[in-house]
Amino acid sequence: QARRRAHLSASGGGAPEDEADRRAPEAEDRGAQAEEGGYGGLEEEKEQEAAQRFKDEQQAKRQKAMAEQKRLELERKRREEEEQRKKMEGGLDTILHTLSENVSAPHITLSCIELGSVRLRLLTQALEQNESCLSIDLNRRGLTDEDGLSLGSMLEKNCFLRKLECEGNNLGVRSAEAIADALRKNTCLQTLNLERNNLTADGNDQKGIIRLAEALKENRSLRVLMLSRNGITAQAGEDFVKAVEANEMLTVIDLSGNGSSGNESSLSVDQLRRIDAAAERNRELASRLRRAERRERFALYNEEFKCRQHYMQVEAMRLEVEAHEERRLNRMRARFDRWVEEVEEAAREEKHIIEELESDAVDRAAANASKNKGKKKRK
Repeated sequence: QARRRAHLSASGGGAPEDEADRRAPEAEDRGAQAEEGGYGGLEEEKEQEAAQRFKDEQQAKRQKAMAEQKRLELERKRREEEEQRKKMEGGLDTILHTLSENVSAPHITLSCIELGSVRLRLLTQALEQNESCLSIDLNRRGLTDEDGLSLGSMLEKNCFLRKLECEGNNLGVRSAEAIADALRKNTCLQTLNLERNNLTADGNDQKGIIRLAEALKENRSLRVLMLSRNGITAQAGEDFVKAVEANEMLTVIDLSGNGSSGNESSLSVDQLRRIDAAAERNRELASRLRRAERRERFALYNEEFKCRQHYMQVEAMRLEVEAHEERRLNRMRARFDRWVEEVEEAAREEKHIIEELESDAVDRAAANASKNKGKKKRK
Protein backbone atom coordinates (compact mmCIF):
# COMPACT_ATOMS: atom_id res chain seq x y z
CA GLN A 1 0.00 0.00 0.00
CA ALA A 2 2.92 2.40 0.74
CA ARG A 3 4.36 1.66 -2.68
CA ARG A 4 0.92 2.25 -4.15
CA ARG A 5 0.62 5.66 -2.41
CA ALA A 6 4.14 6.59 -3.57
CA HIS A 7 3.25 5.60 -7.07
CA LEU A 8 0.08 7.69 -6.97
CA SER A 9 1.95 10.76 -5.60
CA ALA A 10 4.64 10.37 -8.25
CA SER A 11 2.04 10.21 -10.98
CA GLY A 12 0.40 13.51 -9.90
CA GLY A 13 -1.91 12.43 -7.12
CA GLY A 14 -5.11 11.87 -9.10
CA ALA A 15 -3.96 11.47 -12.69
CA PRO A 16 -5.47 8.64 -14.70
CA GLU A 17 -3.38 5.40 -14.59
CA ASP A 18 -2.70 2.87 -17.20
CA GLU A 19 -4.38 -0.51 -16.86
CA ALA A 20 -1.05 -2.19 -16.07
CA ASP A 21 -0.19 0.42 -13.44
CA ARG A 22 -3.51 -0.17 -11.66
CA ARG A 23 -3.20 -4.00 -11.69
CA ALA A 24 0.41 -4.18 -10.47
CA PRO A 25 -0.30 -3.13 -6.83
CA GLU A 26 -3.37 -5.42 -6.71
CA ALA A 27 -1.25 -8.37 -7.89
CA GLU A 28 1.34 -7.57 -5.24
CA ASP A 29 -1.39 -7.51 -2.56
CA ARG A 30 -2.74 -10.90 -3.69
CA GLY A 31 0.81 -12.34 -3.69
CA ALA A 32 1.39 -11.13 -0.13
CA GLN A 33 -1.92 -12.63 1.03
CA ALA A 34 -1.13 -15.92 -0.69
CA GLU A 35 2.29 -15.95 0.93
CA GLU A 36 0.72 -15.34 4.36
CA GLY A 37 -1.85 -18.11 3.67
CA GLY A 38 0.97 -20.47 2.63
CA TYR A 39 2.82 -19.81 5.87
CA GLY A 40 -0.43 -20.43 7.80
CA GLY A 41 -1.01 -23.74 5.93
CA LEU A 42 2.52 -24.92 6.70
CA GLU A 43 2.10 -24.08 10.37
CA GLU A 44 -1.20 -25.97 10.48
CA GLU A 45 0.34 -28.98 8.70
CA LYS A 46 3.24 -29.00 11.16
CA GLU A 47 0.82 -28.92 14.06
CA GLN A 48 -1.13 -31.85 12.57
CA GLU A 49 2.07 -33.84 12.06
CA ALA A 50 3.14 -33.14 15.65
CA ALA A 51 -0.29 -34.22 16.92
CA GLN A 52 -0.13 -37.39 14.82
CA ARG A 53 3.36 -38.18 16.11
CA PHE A 54 2.18 -37.69 19.68
CA LYS A 55 -0.82 -39.92 19.02
CA ASP A 56 1.39 -42.63 17.47
CA GLU A 57 3.78 -42.46 20.40
CA GLN A 58 0.94 -42.81 22.87
CA GLN A 59 -0.47 -45.74 20.88
CA ALA A 60 2.95 -47.42 20.80
CA LYS A 61 3.30 -46.94 24.57
CA ARG A 62 -0.13 -48.45 25.16
CA GLN A 63 0.68 -51.42 22.91
CA LYS A 64 3.99 -51.93 24.67
CA ALA A 65 2.28 -51.79 28.06
CA MET A 66 -0.36 -54.27 26.88
CA ALA A 67 2.31 -56.63 25.51
CA GLU A 68 4.22 -56.44 28.77
CA GLN A 69 1.04 -57.07 30.74
CA LYS A 70 0.23 -60.05 28.53
CA ARG A 71 3.75 -61.44 28.96
CA LEU A 72 3.51 -61.13 32.72
CA GLU A 73 0.10 -62.81 32.66
CA LEU A 74 1.47 -65.71 30.60
CA GLU A 75 4.38 -66.09 32.99
CA ARG A 76 2.01 -66.11 35.95
CA LYS A 77 -0.16 -68.78 34.31
CA ARG A 78 2.91 -70.84 33.45
CA ARG A 79 4.12 -70.72 37.05
CA GLU A 80 0.69 -71.72 38.32
CA GLU A 81 0.55 -74.63 35.86
CA GLU A 82 3.99 -75.87 36.90
CA GLU A 83 3.05 -75.71 40.57
CA GLN A 84 -0.22 -77.51 39.86
CA ARG A 85 1.58 -80.27 37.92
CA LYS A 86 3.79 -80.91 40.93
CA LYS A 87 0.71 -81.22 43.16
CA MET A 88 -1.29 -83.27 40.63
CA GLU A 89 -2.53 -86.67 41.74
CA GLY A 90 -5.56 -88.92 41.46
CA GLY A 91 -8.10 -89.10 38.64
CA LEU A 92 -7.19 -85.89 36.81
CA ASP A 93 -3.51 -86.85 36.69
CA THR A 94 -4.46 -90.17 35.08
CA ILE A 95 -6.73 -88.45 32.56
CA LEU A 96 -4.03 -85.93 31.59
CA HIS A 97 -1.49 -88.73 31.14
CA THR A 98 -3.79 -90.78 28.90
CA LEU A 99 -4.71 -87.70 26.87
CA SER A 100 -1.07 -86.77 26.29
CA GLU A 101 -0.30 -90.37 25.24
CA ASN A 102 -3.40 -90.62 22.97
CA VAL A 103 -4.63 -93.70 24.83
CA SER A 104 -7.58 -92.13 26.65
CA ALA A 105 -11.17 -93.40 26.61
CA PRO A 106 -13.26 -91.96 23.75
CA HIS A 107 -15.79 -90.49 26.22
CA ILE A 108 -14.48 -88.66 29.29
CA THR A 109 -16.51 -87.22 32.17
CA LEU A 110 -15.00 -85.14 34.96
CA SER A 111 -17.74 -85.52 37.53
CA CYS A 112 -16.48 -85.70 41.13
CA ILE A 113 -13.14 -84.22 40.02
CA GLU A 114 -12.22 -80.80 41.36
CA LEU A 115 -11.53 -78.30 38.59
CA GLY A 116 -10.07 -74.81 38.83
CA SER A 117 -8.79 -72.40 36.22
CA VAL A 118 -5.25 -73.81 36.37
CA ARG A 119 -6.40 -77.43 36.20
CA LEU A 120 -8.73 -76.63 33.30
CA ARG A 121 -5.86 -75.00 31.40
CA LEU A 122 -3.80 -78.16 31.86
CA LEU A 123 -6.74 -80.21 30.62
CA THR A 124 -7.29 -78.05 27.52
CA GLN A 125 -3.57 -78.10 26.73
CA ALA A 126 -3.63 -81.91 26.82
CA LEU A 127 -6.69 -81.90 24.53
CA GLU A 128 -5.17 -79.60 21.90
CA GLN A 129 -3.14 -82.36 20.19
CA ASN A 130 -5.17 -85.34 21.40
CA GLU A 131 -6.62 -87.79 18.88
CA SER A 132 -8.29 -90.41 21.11
CA CYS A 133 -10.93 -88.39 22.99
CA LEU A 134 -14.20 -87.89 21.08
CA SER A 135 -16.38 -86.30 23.77
CA ILE A 136 -15.83 -84.64 27.14
CA ASP A 137 -18.35 -83.79 29.85
CA LEU A 138 -17.74 -80.55 31.81
CA ASN A 139 -21.31 -80.08 33.04
CA ARG A 140 -21.76 -78.19 36.30
CA ARG A 141 -18.04 -77.87 37.04
CA GLY A 142 -18.12 -74.17 38.02
CA LEU A 143 -16.31 -72.95 34.91
CA THR A 144 -15.80 -69.16 34.70
CA ASP A 145 -15.47 -66.70 31.85
CA GLU A 146 -11.69 -67.10 31.90
CA ASP A 147 -12.08 -70.87 31.54
CA GLY A 148 -14.13 -70.28 28.40
CA LEU A 149 -11.09 -68.64 26.78
CA SER A 150 -9.11 -71.85 27.39
CA LEU A 151 -11.90 -73.92 25.86
CA GLY A 152 -12.00 -71.67 22.79
CA SER A 153 -8.24 -71.96 22.33
CA MET A 154 -8.48 -75.74 22.58
CA LEU A 155 -11.30 -75.95 20.00
CA GLU A 156 -9.22 -73.97 17.50
CA LYS A 157 -6.47 -76.64 17.56
CA ASN A 158 -8.25 -79.93 18.29
CA CYS A 159 -9.31 -81.85 15.19
CA PHE A 160 -10.91 -84.96 16.73
CA LEU A 161 -13.30 -83.87 19.51
CA ARG A 162 -16.92 -84.44 18.45
CA LYS A 163 -18.90 -83.43 21.54
CA LEU A 164 -18.39 -80.78 24.25
CA GLU A 165 -20.75 -80.57 27.23
CA CYS A 166 -20.61 -77.35 29.32
CA GLU A 167 -24.08 -77.12 30.82
CA GLY A 168 -24.69 -75.32 34.12
CA ASN A 169 -21.47 -73.29 34.36
CA ASN A 170 -20.75 -69.56 34.50
CA LEU A 171 -19.28 -68.96 31.07
CA GLY A 172 -19.71 -65.32 30.07
CA VAL A 173 -19.55 -62.96 27.11
CA ARG A 174 -15.82 -63.43 26.49
CA SER A 175 -16.33 -67.18 26.50
CA ALA A 176 -19.02 -66.85 23.83
CA GLU A 177 -16.69 -64.73 21.70
CA ALA A 178 -13.77 -67.16 22.11
CA ILE A 179 -15.95 -70.18 21.24
CA ALA A 180 -17.39 -68.29 18.25
CA ASP A 181 -13.91 -67.55 16.91
CA ALA A 182 -12.99 -71.22 17.41
CA LEU A 183 -16.07 -72.44 15.51
CA ARG A 184 -14.94 -70.46 12.47
CA LYS A 185 -11.84 -72.71 12.30
CA ASN A 186 -13.05 -75.97 13.85
CA THR A 187 -14.11 -78.67 11.37
CA CYS A 188 -14.89 -81.63 13.63
CA LEU A 189 -17.09 -80.56 16.57
CA GLN A 190 -20.66 -81.80 16.06
CA THR A 191 -22.39 -81.21 19.43
CA LEU A 192 -21.99 -78.15 21.67
CA ASN A 193 -24.00 -77.81 24.88
CA LEU A 194 -23.89 -74.35 26.53
CA GLU A 195 -27.19 -74.49 28.40
CA ARG A 196 -27.69 -72.49 31.62
CA ASN A 197 -24.60 -70.31 31.37
CA ASN A 198 -24.22 -66.54 31.47
CA LEU A 199 -23.25 -65.86 27.87
CA THR A 200 -25.16 -62.54 27.77
CA ALA A 201 -24.33 -61.14 31.26
CA ASP A 202 -27.93 -61.67 32.40
CA GLY A 203 -29.26 -60.39 29.08
CA ASN A 204 -27.36 -57.09 29.19
CA ASP A 205 -24.66 -57.85 26.61
CA GLN A 206 -25.56 -59.73 23.43
CA LYS A 207 -22.32 -59.23 21.48
CA GLY A 208 -20.91 -62.65 22.36
CA ILE A 209 -24.08 -64.42 21.27
CA ILE A 210 -24.23 -62.32 18.09
CA ARG A 211 -20.65 -63.30 17.24
CA LEU A 212 -21.56 -66.92 17.91
CA ALA A 213 -24.47 -66.60 15.47
CA GLU A 214 -22.17 -65.06 12.84
CA ALA A 215 -19.73 -67.94 13.27
CA LEU A 216 -22.51 -70.41 12.45
CA LYS A 217 -22.63 -68.97 8.93
CA GLU A 218 -19.10 -70.26 8.32
CA ASN A 219 -19.08 -73.46 10.40
CA ARG A 220 -19.98 -76.64 8.50
CA SER A 221 -19.50 -79.35 11.14
CA LEU A 222 -21.82 -78.45 14.04
CA ARG A 223 -25.06 -80.46 14.14
CA VAL A 224 -26.46 -79.81 17.64
CA LEU A 225 -26.30 -76.49 19.53
CA MET A 226 -27.92 -76.10 22.96
CA LEU A 227 -28.30 -72.49 24.21
CA SER A 228 -31.34 -72.56 26.46
CA ARG A 229 -31.51 -70.29 29.55
CA ASN A 230 -28.81 -67.83 28.48
CA GLY A 231 -30.79 -64.57 28.41
CA ILE A 232 -30.77 -64.32 24.60
CA THR A 233 -32.93 -61.41 23.40
CA ALA A 234 -34.73 -60.62 20.16
CA GLN A 235 -31.72 -58.62 18.97
CA ALA A 236 -29.49 -61.69 18.97
CA GLY A 237 -32.42 -63.84 17.90
CA GLU A 238 -32.57 -62.08 14.55
CA ASP A 239 -28.90 -62.88 13.98
CA PHE A 240 -29.59 -66.50 14.89
CA VAL A 241 -32.45 -66.63 12.41
CA LYS A 242 -30.19 -65.41 9.59
CA ALA A 243 -27.35 -67.72 10.66
CA VAL A 244 -29.47 -70.87 10.86
CA GLU A 245 -31.16 -70.06 7.56
CA ALA A 246 -27.70 -69.74 5.98
CA ASN A 247 -26.38 -72.91 7.68
CA GLU A 248 -27.44 -76.25 6.18
CA MET A 249 -25.80 -78.50 8.79
CA LEU A 250 -27.51 -77.54 12.09
CA THR A 251 -30.32 -80.00 12.73
CA VAL A 252 -31.02 -79.27 16.43
CA ILE A 253 -30.83 -75.83 18.05
CA ASP A 254 -32.38 -75.23 21.47
CA LEU A 255 -33.14 -71.61 22.42
CA SER A 256 -35.86 -72.33 24.96
CA GLY A 257 -36.00 -70.56 28.32
CA ASN A 258 -34.46 -67.32 27.04
CA GLY A 259 -37.08 -64.94 28.51
CA SER A 260 -40.79 -65.01 29.25
CA SER A 261 -43.47 -64.42 26.66
CA GLY A 262 -44.40 -61.08 28.22
CA ASN A 263 -40.89 -59.71 27.95
CA GLU A 264 -40.55 -57.52 24.85
CA SER A 265 -36.80 -58.14 24.64
CA SER A 266 -37.14 -61.94 24.66
CA LEU A 267 -37.11 -64.06 21.52
CA SER A 268 -40.30 -63.63 19.54
CA VAL A 269 -42.52 -66.49 18.49
CA ASP A 270 -41.85 -65.67 14.84
CA GLN A 271 -38.09 -65.92 15.37
CA LEU A 272 -38.41 -69.27 17.14
CA ARG A 273 -40.67 -70.58 14.36
CA ARG A 274 -38.25 -69.48 11.66
CA ILE A 275 -35.34 -71.12 13.52
CA ASP A 276 -37.35 -74.33 13.93
CA ALA A 277 -38.31 -74.22 10.25
CA ALA A 278 -34.65 -73.83 9.23
CA ALA A 279 -33.63 -76.71 11.53
CA GLU A 280 -36.45 -78.85 10.11
CA ARG A 281 -35.23 -78.02 6.60
CA ASN A 282 -31.73 -79.09 7.59
CA ARG A 283 -33.07 -82.32 9.05
CA GLU A 284 -34.86 -83.03 5.79
CA LEU A 285 -31.67 -82.30 3.86
CA ALA A 286 -29.70 -84.57 6.19
CA SER A 287 -32.34 -87.30 5.83
CA ARG A 288 -32.26 -87.06 2.04
CA LEU A 289 -28.49 -87.12 2.14
CA ARG A 290 -28.49 -90.23 4.35
CA ARG A 291 -30.98 -91.95 2.03
CA ALA A 292 -28.85 -91.05 -0.96
CA GLU A 293 -25.76 -92.35 0.85
CA ARG A 294 -27.58 -95.59 1.70
CA ARG A 295 -28.63 -96.02 -1.94
CA GLU A 296 -25.12 -95.30 -3.06
CA ARG A 297 -23.68 -97.74 -0.51
CA PHE A 298 -26.18 -100.40 -1.65
CA ALA A 299 -25.28 -99.75 -5.29
CA LEU A 300 -21.60 -99.93 -4.44
CA TYR A 301 -22.23 -103.18 -2.53
CA ASN A 302 -23.99 -104.64 -5.57
CA GLU A 303 -21.20 -103.54 -7.85
CA GLU A 304 -18.65 -104.98 -5.44
CA PHE A 305 -20.62 -108.27 -5.31
CA LYS A 306 -20.74 -108.42 -9.10
CA CYS A 307 -17.04 -107.61 -9.29
CA ARG A 308 -16.29 -110.36 -6.79
CA GLN A 309 -18.38 -112.80 -8.83
CA HIS A 310 -16.54 -111.77 -11.96
CA TYR A 311 -13.19 -112.13 -10.21
CA MET A 312 -14.20 -115.57 -8.97
CA GLN A 313 -15.21 -116.62 -12.47
CA VAL A 314 -11.99 -115.28 -13.91
CA GLU A 315 -10.03 -117.04 -11.19
CA ALA A 316 -11.90 -120.29 -11.84
CA MET A 317 -11.15 -119.99 -15.56
CA ARG A 318 -7.54 -119.25 -14.81
CA LEU A 319 -7.26 -122.25 -12.53
CA GLU A 320 -8.94 -124.43 -15.16
CA VAL A 321 -6.57 -123.21 -17.86
CA GLU A 322 -3.60 -123.74 -15.55
CA ALA A 323 -4.79 -127.25 -14.73
CA HIS A 324 -5.29 -128.05 -18.42
CA GLU A 325 -1.88 -126.66 -19.25
CA GLU A 326 -0.32 -128.58 -16.40
CA ARG A 327 -1.93 -131.85 -17.63
CA ARG A 328 -0.68 -131.15 -21.15
CA LEU A 329 2.81 -130.47 -19.86
CA ASN A 330 2.69 -133.65 -17.78
CA ARG A 331 1.68 -135.65 -20.87
CA MET A 332 4.48 -134.07 -22.88
CA ARG A 333 6.94 -134.77 -20.08
CA ALA A 334 5.77 -138.39 -19.92
CA ARG A 335 6.12 -138.81 -23.69
CA PHE A 336 9.54 -137.21 -23.55
CA ASP A 337 10.58 -139.56 -20.74
CA ARG A 338 9.32 -142.57 -22.73
CA TRP A 339 11.16 -141.34 -25.83
CA VAL A 340 14.35 -140.94 -23.80
CA GLU A 341 13.93 -144.47 -22.45
CA GLU A 342 13.25 -145.83 -25.96
CA VAL A 343 16.32 -144.05 -27.34
CA GLU A 344 18.46 -145.37 -24.52
CA GLU A 345 17.06 -148.91 -25.03
CA ALA A 346 17.72 -148.67 -28.78
CA ALA A 347 21.26 -147.47 -28.08
CA ARG A 348 21.83 -150.36 -25.70
CA GLU A 349 20.47 -152.89 -28.24
CA GLU A 350 22.59 -151.37 -31.00
CA LYS A 351 25.66 -151.51 -28.77
CA HIS A 352 24.88 -155.14 -27.90
CA ILE A 353 24.50 -156.03 -31.58
CA ILE A 354 27.75 -154.27 -32.42
CA GLU A 355 29.49 -156.14 -29.63
CA GLU A 356 28.09 -159.48 -30.93
CA LEU A 357 29.16 -158.66 -34.45
CA GLU A 358 32.62 -157.68 -33.28
CA SER A 359 32.83 -160.94 -31.27
CA ASP A 360 31.76 -162.98 -34.35
CA ALA A 361 34.29 -161.12 -36.46
CA VAL A 362 37.04 -161.91 -33.97
CA ASP A 363 36.01 -165.55 -33.85
CA ARG A 364 35.99 -165.85 -37.65
CA ALA A 365 39.36 -164.14 -37.88
CA ALA A 366 40.79 -166.59 -35.32
CA ALA A 367 39.30 -169.56 -37.22
CA ASN A 368 40.71 -168.40 -40.52
CA ALA A 369 44.12 -167.89 -38.95
CA SER A 370 44.13 -171.47 -37.59
CA LYS A 371 43.15 -172.90 -41.00
CA ASN A 372 45.94 -171.05 -42.71
CA LYS A 373 48.51 -172.45 -40.21
CA GLY A 374 47.27 -176.01 -40.85
CA LYS A 375 47.65 -175.69 -44.62
CA LYS A 376 51.21 -174.47 -44.25
CA LYS A 377 52.14 -177.46 -42.12
CA ARG A 378 50.73 -179.95 -44.57
CA LYS A 379 52.70 -178.41 -47.34
